[in-house]
Amino acid sequence: MEAVESARTDPARGLSAAEVAARVAQGQVNDVPAAPTRTVGQIVRANVLTRFNALLGAMLILILLVGPIQDALFGIVLIANALIGIVQELRAKFTLDRLTL
Repeated sequence: MEAVESARTDPARGLSAAEVAARVAQGQVNDVPAAPTRTVGQIVRANVLTRFNALLGAMLILILLVGPIQDALFGIVLIANALIGIVQELRAKFTLDRLTL
């Protein structure tokens, strides 16, 4: 039935008000829902609260308590890893947000 309706529609003049009302009543509208994106807080939380970070964070605390401080230099990698992940995801989010406009 839809193919018959679209065949009768004149592309030069478009749909009449009655045809538009009928299609809206049938739920045939051009409404594209916005794609949900993660918030900044969710991105930060997802990159900071990981098993990897928890394991290395616990080891870092132990080494800071009982060992020499130079053995805790891997904490820099822990922080750098989280920061790089956050920055990359935020840049991607802002790019996608600009594209949706």
